[in-house]
Amino acid sequence: MTNDNTEEAPTAEVPVDAQSSSGPEHGTNKAEAGSSALQELLELSRQQRLQELREAPTGQLKSDEDSPAGASSPKTTTAKSKPKAEHKGASQRIAQRVARRTVGRLVSGTSVNTQPVPIVTALKGSPYKAPVQASEPNEDEARMVLDLAADIAAIMMRAGAGTSDIEVSVIAACAAFGLTTAQVDLTSNTLTVHYSTSDGRLMTVMRVNRGESIHFAKLGSVHKLVTDLVAGNLGFNDARSRLDAIRYQRRPYQEWFVTGAWGMMVGSLVVLLGGGAIAAGLGIVMSIMISQVGRMIGRTALPSFFITALQAAIATLVAMVAGNFGIIESPQYLVAAGIVLLLPTQSLYSSVQDALTNFPLTAAGRMVGVVLTLAGIVSGIALGVVTGEAIGLDAIEVLVPKTSVHVISAIVSMVAAAVVAMAGVIGMQSTRRFILPAAFVGLASYITMTALTILAIDNVLASLLAATVTGFLARPLSLRLGAPAIVLMIPAIYTLLQGLSIFTAVYQIVAESETTSFAVGLSSLFTAILANAALAIGAVLGSYLARPLKNLKADAVEKTAESARSNESTITLDTVEPRD
Repeated sequence: MTNDNTEEAPTAEVPVDAQSSSGPEHGTNKAEAGSSALQELLELSRQQRLQELREAPTGQLKSDEDSPAGASSPKTTTAKSKPKAEHKGASQRIAQRVARRTVGRLVSGTSVNTQPVPIVTALKGSPYKAPVQASEPNEDEARMVLDLAADIAAIMMRAGAGTSDIEVSVIAACAAFGLTTAQVDLTSNTLTVHYSTSDGRLMTVMRVNRGESIHFAKLGSVHKLVTDLVAGNLGFNDARSRLDAIRYQRRPYQEWFVTGAWGMMVGSLVVLLGGGAIAAGLGIVMSIMISQVGRMIGRTALPSFFITALQAAIATLVAMVAGNFGIIESPQYLVAAGIVLLLPTQSLYSSVQDALTNFPLTAAGRMVGVVLTLAGIVSGIALGVVTGEAIGLDAIEVLVPKTSVHVISAIVSMVAAAVVAMAGVIGMQSTRRFILPAAFVGLASYITMTALTILAIDNVLASLLAATVTGFLARPLSLRLGAPAIVLMIPAIYTLLQGLSIFTAVYQIVAESETTSFAVGLSSLFTAILANAALAIGAVLGSYLARPLKNLKADAVEKTAESARSNESTITLDTVEPRD
């Protein structure tokens, strides 16, 4: 656009003194002096304006007594240039006016788009969207704040939080103490926080997570801590003391109780799928068995792939033995419940959430672990089937007969779905106050899935819609109880996981017959994995749809923040005490 204007600009008639007089006027601007292209554009605009003044009609110029040049000069100019002025028209004048206005904006101030985006904008839509920001601390205090924020992230990473939840928690903690220009970088197992002081000193803090230990009670405690920081109700020393206490927070339940809860979940899943009381009891025993085997082998530092494969093989063999000896009529339900216990539900949800929230590296890292775990389950099922057939056990009938819905069976299934969700809360080490809300969300999710199945909705679409209900209900309830949404999301999803479809597909691959083939089994396996992935996608979608729903606690935090800003009050750091 600049080249076209340059060709049309009549610069031959501009007086020399007019050109030189404009130099000091524009030379004082630093932005103009630093850009030769901008100077040329300004000079072009000025020359075009002078040309318009020469070619203007007589009536638009000053009167003879006001003009120092006399009456003859404007008449001569008008006579020569009036056809040119008419030829230009209004469109060219409008274009020149827009160009001058654009140049004026560039010179008067820096464009907003060239400025660094404040990290506080990343809190939009999160529970910490209205932080009370403190004044900028000094260098020593800033380093201690960075250390506090990094410790918050390290605890959350190890406890099983999602990447987006970790990022907004770190950003909220930094913003609450005045570090509004800090930058957060997260990967699958590392966190780096950068900060530059006002005098240009750079500070970097990094944390590395070398393994997860699911502890949702810690996530709830960290959530409360960051909420108090955002509301301006907590100083630095108090926050450091609370975070140190959270680091050593004990698990709400003993190990034996958690093992029993997983057993109850497997037994309830057997009932949920259609098994009887004997199959449910055998499922509890089988769950305890494979949990203990996995715990003992895990002490040898064997990779998790082999541990998962061995557990899946044990579950398959137990079901085959029980079916061959006539203990249970439908051993496939037993294997399916065991598969649900082994599925990487939390990792699957977190990887999908990271992929959908612009964390591709973290999503890729988590997805590798998910794929390896699924491969271990498939390999274990295949190993169990081949081993069972080698020792003379009959094959498992994987076809599930269609049955009509009865009132009693429907009530039993709903009770079983609630028990599955409650057992998931205990297994994930959440506090007791989440047990009943998880039962409610899990029950609502199961009812939605059953209704969509009765309406003959496709399995993948039904999984997506049912999980959307899960996310939509879990987010506001968990925030109301003072915890991130994942605390209720994962236990409720257990009622929707499809272990039976995975087992059926793997069995078709391993035990080929006249009616099934490797291609058919592989296609069924892909569909089963896709349906379970749709659960994670639906849960994330439901969580985003529930963002406009405000809970009472979030309203209280936002009102506190608004009141603090209206009174022009800011929180300040306490007299920081060096840590030992």
